[in-house]
Amino acid sequence: MLLATQSYFKNLLVAADGSSYSLQAEETAANLAKAFDSKVTVIHVTPHDIKHQPYPYAGVSDSIRNEVEGWFEQRGSQIVQQAKALFAQEGVKAEVILEQFADPSDTILEVAKEKNSDTLILGNKGSSEIPNFALGGVTENILRHADRAVLIVKNKPDFSKILVAHDGSKHAQRALDYAVQLGEKYKSKITLLNVVQTMLTRVQEEAAKGIGERVVSEAESHVKGVSMDKKVELGHPAKTIIDFAKKGNYDLIVMGRRGLNPVRRFVLGSVSDKVARHAQCSVLIVR
Repeated sequence: MLLATQSYFKNLLVAADGSSYSLQAEETAANLAKAFDSKVTVIHVTPHDIKHQPYPYAGVSDSIRNEVEGWFEQRGSQIVQQAKALFAQEGVKAEVILEQFADPSDTILEVAKEKNSDTLILGNKGSSEIPNFALGGVTENILRHADRAVLIVKNKPDFSKILVAHDGSKHAQRALDYAVQLGEKYKSKITLLNVVQTMLTRVQEEAAKGIGERVVSEAESHVKGVSMDKKVELGHPAKTIIDFAKKGNYDLIVMGRRGLNPVRRFVLGSVSDKVARHAQCSVLIVR
């Protein structure tokens, strides 16, 4: 059991855009809602660019413009109704919100605050016919600016094997709390992974590995009633986490938004950004 008693999955906000990735996000949210008795809100935002920018309407008549805008409005209504039907079929009550011609990232973040959502659930990519509106870009914007946990869904809902990247930071420990709550519900196999940076001398590597082993042991000591494996690897953090998850066939990577090196984060981009972007499995980024 966790030392913390707060549930991190009681209030879920799911972004829907009609894509296959969005469908997997909805299925994952329904799965979590049944496990945690969660409140679910589904939101679809028709991008404001469609209405307020010249592209793709340059040179077309107002009647054609209105027809295209009407199609997007109708499509938005279909998306939220299909999502509502999916949750109903799963026995989960879901509120649906349709925002027409607004900024997707800003609107989703605003609604998350209004609804006091614990976790945002997003598909990895969208299937918009206009590439600039793909949910992939929206997901990256939300990941960059969200002040709460973001679950990026890349596959079918499954939490059988969970990899927790832990560097000893408070964000990493909070990520472990999330992972343990999932593990308790789904009887997951959890692995704690600490990655020691390369480009060290052999003596430094041995010392760093010793520190890494203490980091994962200390993290494990804060969790009661859940068994987990502990691993320490040498390498570039993002690449090592991604490769380890792929080789081990993990269903989910859980990690903190920020680690122990904020200066490097601003120079190179955070490890969590790179893992979220390139991992083949779903990724949960925790604030």
